[in-house]
Amino acid sequence: MNKEKREYDNSKRHREAEQTKLEIVQALGRLWMKYSLTDITLDMVAEEAGVTTRTVLRKFGSRDGLLNETLNYDTGNISSDRHNAKVGDVEDILNTLLDNYETMGDAAIRTIHLEPELEIARKIGEQGRKVHRDWCKKMFAPYLPNETSSEYEIKLTAFIASTEIYLWKLMRKDLGLSKKETFQVFKRMLEGLIHNNTHNKKS
Repeated sequence: MNKEKREYDNSKRHREAEQTKLEIVQALGRLWMKYSLTDITLDMVAEEAGVTTRTVLRKFGSRDGLLNETLNYDTGNISSDRHNAKVGDVEDILNTLLDNYETMGDAAIRTIHLEPELEIARKIGEQGRKVHRDWCKKMFAPYLPNETSSEYEIKLTAFIASTEIYLWKLMRKDLGLSKKETFQVFKRMLEGLIHNNTHNKKS
């Protein structure tokens, strides 16, 4: 009986410890949406998470430890939300993608700008590019040739480039286009790619 109670207590403590870690990481994610990585302090994270700075240090060891640990989490459900889009459905894909960019686009651009000087920014950027590539492989699979084709990488890269976050920045931030106008520009680019790929398949 005592052994079972100890095992239950240990299991409960472990779950609570993991929950605290998750809440701290999520707090960092919320701050990342608002501030540059260079401006976020452990005190800010602790306050956002509702814990002490000492607790953050006990869980992650250091600020760098926390930042690196964050790479193992989908903070803000960014990746999972994207994968809810319907494969091959251009309008649903774009609605999902552009909603994602509207939410985290500014934070991502800020982080990309830090890549030359900050290792963690490079890691976040590399992970983001991999996630985007894998997402494009899945979403545009009906319009891509077989992976063994010599054209596969070129055509996949065209879809990746045509849904790149810098294009969203160009349209929404630099040119001041509305969400609706931005959607239409992205849609025309994708439809052009799809038409070209479909035409080549028939030839």
